Amino acid sequence: MVKRLLTLSLSLLTLVCHSSWALDSLTASIDKNPATVNESLVLTVIANDSMDASAFDPSPLDKDFIVGRTSVSSQTSMVNFKTTRMTRWTTVLVPQKPGKYTIPAFTIEGASSKPIEVEILAANDSRAKKNQDVFISTKVSDTRVYVQQQFTLKVKLHLAQELKTGSLTEPQMTGAEIKQIGDDKESMEIINGIRYRTIERSYSVKPNTSGDFTLHTPIFAGEIISGQRRALFSNFDQGKPVRVEGKDIDIEVKAKPAEFVGDDWLPSEILTIEDEWPQLDSFPLGEPITRRVTITAAALSEEQLPQINFKTPDGIKIYPDQQQSQSNVQAGLLISQKVQDFAIVPSKPGIYTIPEVQIPWWNTKTNRVEYASLPQRTFSIEGAVATPMTESQDNLPATPVVIEKSSNLQWLFLAGWILTSLAWLATSLYQRGFLKQLSRNPKSVFNSAASTSYLQLLAACKKNDGQLVLTLLPQWAAQTNNEPSISSLSQVIDSFNDDELERLISELQACYFGNQNTSWDGKALYQKLMSLNSKQPEVKVQMQMNP
Repeated sequence: MVKRLLTLSLSLLTLVCHSSWALDSLTASIDKNPATVNESLVLTVIANDSMDASAFDPSPLDKDFIVGRTSVSSQTSMVNFKTTRMTRWTTVLVPQKPGKYTIPAFTIEGASSKPIEVEILAANDSRAKKNQDVFISTKVSDTRVYVQQQFTLKVKLHLAQELKTGSLTEPQMTGAEIKQIGDDKESMEIINGIRYRTIERSYSVKPNTSGDFTLHTPIFAGEIISGQRRALFSNFDQGKPVRVEGKDIDIEVKAKPAEFVGDDWLPSEILTIEDEWPQLDSFPLGEPITRRVTITAAALSEEQLPQINFKTPDGIKIYPDQQQSQSNVQAGLLISQKVQDFAIVPSKPGIYTIPEVQIPWWNTKTNRVEYASLPQRTFSIEGAVATPMTESQDNLPATPVVIEKSSNLQWLFLAGWILTSLAWLATSLYQRGFLKQLSRNPKSVFNSAASTSYLQLLAACKKNDGQLVLTLLPQWAAQTNNEPSISSLSQVIDSFNDDELERLISELQACYFGNQNTSWDGKALYQKLMSLNSKQPEVKVQMQMNP
């Protein structure tokens, strides 16, 4: 009997509990009315029971709105031993056209919400600009441009509430390259009496195809923390979903004019070129001259700025250094600048003229060709690299030439052998009465100065001392080939008429005066000098024995 009463009590308790949890209320509401085109409004549907997430179907809204993500949350609470349960669906809606719309009633397990009438305002409606929590403003530097003429898009995200999470999509335009310029900028603005935190982002847009296009501005989606107080222990209203779009912009892209005939198509409002030149008209031979060139242009990227090509007169070489470039936005315009140094290396004395450089560009304001130019530069190169005179045997230094220590002892042996041979030869000739005769004809026996400069040159190559090699090469060539007039590297090359030697000397010059970042390795030139030295003809002296 007791068992029966207990079972009956449990059944009644279960029935009572079930009836208290049964769904009997379904409500729907929106966070703003009226709302604005392309700005999100939030639909909230609440059921007073624990429901499956899929119980709510927002698909009837598709015909009038862009339907964003739907988030679902559940809550269970107990007050005075009474348990209540709640399920909440939150859906982001984005209206596309102004007008009056009806959010229909929703039905879940027999419970229905009431329909909602909502008014959607145009973006330029004065009522739409009041009490906006989030909105996007956009501005372009120009809406009519030439193909490959860069213009800027400035996007501002305005936030009246604290941002919890969010992301901003990239702008899009068919047939155009778009990239962000610089970092985001933050500031504060007061609009219609409301304080907004603004996040500003700038883009460069480079259209590569002519025609009429639409620039689709970014879309922001995220959550803000609303100013409403939250109930104690409630996890609702932690973040309010928002989604806003910028206004699309029509862009006209004009084709390249047929009358422009330059190699580089440069559409710009302004393009300038200038140089920095030493305040001298004359320079010593052997010292490079630095010419710095700066190109500045509006509406062109760094990559579009042209390369400078000088017409080089005979007797000099010009080596470009690494260029430095940058871009930024000034007064809504993209401004790019490139700075590059050029090392001018004369190979012989004389008067030189580097001709004027002209760069044609298309003025997008006047719609005609204009020219930016560098002036011609005329200068003289004076002096010559000092060439030591060939010494007679009597004036040879008594001390040997110092050469870098090396694990390979053959060069120490060679130097010692040469000095020993010189001493033996001088003694022998003196004993036979030939010293006086040979002093009148120093070429007839042994060019000691050439041997000395040769060893110094080899030592400089082994040390990878390119500057010293550049100085010693003319001295060595003048003495080796018995041509005292040799004083420049070009004369060295002409004297030997050797393609490999010319290539090695050019590589050496490029390392020191060009834009190469690697250090010079003297091994190849070292081997070439040894090869050339081995081909020098021996001088035979007919000596007569005195009785």
